[in-house]
Amino acid sequence: MAPLSDPRRVGHSAPYQRDTSSATLFALLVVIAVPALVVALAAGWRPLSGSETDALLGWVGRLTGRAAPTAAVAAPSDWAIPNGWFYTEVPGDATGPDARGFAVSDANGMRFWSEYQRLGGPTYMGYPLSRRFDVDGGTAQVFQRAVLRYDTAADRVVVTRLLDRLSREGQDAELQERWSIPPLDVPAPPDVTAEVLDDRLKLLLSDYPAIRTYFADAPDAPALFGAPTSAVQETRDFYVIRFQNGALQQWKHDVPWANAGDVTAVNVGQIAAALGLFPAEALQPLPAATAGTLALK
Repeated sequence: MAPLSDPRRVGHSAPYQRDTSSATLFALLVVIAVPALVVALAAGWRPLSGSETDALLGWVGRLTGRAAPTAAVAAPSDWAIPNGWFYTEVPGDATGPDARGFAVSDANGMRFWSEYQRLGGPTYMGYPLSRRFDVDGGTAQVFQRAVLRYDTAADRVVVTRLLDRLSREGQDAELQERWSIPPLDVPAPPDVTAEVLDDRLKLLLSDYPAIRTYFADAPDAPALFGAPTSAVQETRDFYVIRFQNGALQQWKHDVPWANAGDVTAVNVGQIAAALGLFPAEALQPLPAATAGTLALK
């Protein structure tokens, strides 16, 4: 129902006369717009983008006096902080001022945030699972699919040889039984040359081009994954190959997070956390208010 007009407006002789001008204009726009839309679609026009649609609705609203509805804006689950970013996705708690999570930052000269971005961020490494913590005379931070470590001597952040370490600690049987990660059966030297890496990829992945493509498409696959250290094994649900730093799976059928044929990286950081490899305190999400202080200690 159109709103009742102000009786003091010019052109209204009787109080509370219904204002039909906006309704008439709206109807006229519909009569003109529908045939025009049919012609435009036939000529190859495609619907407007979200921002263009919002602008058009705003213009129509101003003409008719009917404001477009305002969409509800969800609280962000991650946001910028000085020299980095604060994430609440895993294992976050709430959003906004009460959010808990982990900061990834370049604070104190340790460029975790820069390296995280360079290696593909959440797309390739997943979200942070810990704050920074001291380990073996250095500083580390755990992500879903990798562990970053600040190398003091080299003054740079590197990816930890996580699966090599788990193998040295006798975890291969557990990795295979619980997560179907093949045992380490093709050891790689600490410093693998580009030629050796290419030879291994050709030998072990010649029948799995999708895995080879995933590796090639990563921003810096040699740094992120290291060299392959097993042959491809087949399980009921996927094909899987082990690397020094992680593992890749090619799915045989559709699953909620991937389609048949898709390749995904194994959440080796989560696996190592489940095996008790990291201090429990470092894995506890922190309040967003501490992102610039306690979250970095």
